[in-house]
Amino acid sequence: MFGGLCWMLHGNMLCGIAKDCFMFRVGTAQQAEALSRPGARVMDFTGKPMRGFILVEPDAAEDAGLETWIAFAARYVAALPPKAPKALARGVR
Repeated sequence: MFGGLCWMLHGNMLCGIAKDCFMFRVGTAQQAEALSRPGARVMDFTGKPMRGFILVEPDAAEDAGLETWIAFAARYVAALPPKAPKALARGVR
């Protein structure tokens, strides 16, 4: 979706690597808190803000501890309803 790597939790996007930053799905209710942390900014790949997603500079994410950021994002994503896996396209294994 974003041209990078991502990790899923129960079929929902949790976090990933987008260009040269870490991306975290934090939800709109936690977005202000996430943006108050060092190195965090609104995700805006399309030129407009993507609500509930943030980018974090690598040095800032590593200084805070990636586990801390992942746990922060997981608070939101774990509360989402699980998604069923999508079927593979015919001929793809």
